[in-house]
Amino acid sequence: MLGTTTEESRLRLQGWLRTGCNAFESNKSQPLSFWTEQDILQYIKQNNLPIARCYGEVTNTTKSGQLCIDGFGKLRCSGCQRTGCMYCGFGAVNEHKKNGKSRFEILGELHPQIYDYILRGGEWVDNPDYSETAPTIEPDGWVNWNPKKIWQPSNAGLGLKFVFDEVNRLYGKDFIKY
Repeated sequence: MLGTTTEESRLRLQGWLRTGCNAFESNKSQPLSFWTEQDILQYIKQNNLPIARCYGEVTNTTKSGQLCIDGFGKLRCSGCQRTGCMYCGFGAVNEHKKNGKSRFEILGELHPQIYDYILRGGEWVDNPDYSETAPTIEPDGWVNWNPKKIWQPSNAGLGLKFVFDEVNRLYGKDFIKY
């Protein structure tokens, strides 16, 4: 069961037009597909439903009490507008910071145990798809990426600290802040 809506992308709209809310061949149900973000926020507000604290509260004003600049009193969350999966690094680069903090810094404040699990752990293991005879593409210098060892999560955690440190080494200090 997914909480995605058709207004989020053209691909989701096309999928909904093909299957409706229930795609029986793929065992997928998307009961909110035809709802808009405003429908969802209005339902939450009217029914006084609790929401995750990272979203704050549903309101049509800013923290300072001014009418939202995103248009004519539209409803919005006073905290994060979108979060995605807490384990996913998508959107973790500095351009996606809220109040000067990355999504992982905010996660560390709100859920320190999950944050710790995401960062710690990880291990080098033999690559099951490794082949010394893997083809390469030479003229432009690119060589097929097929290392003997690969980094993967371990029982101790996902090991994203290692991944973030490597990304920051390649793209500059604090490319991903955590």
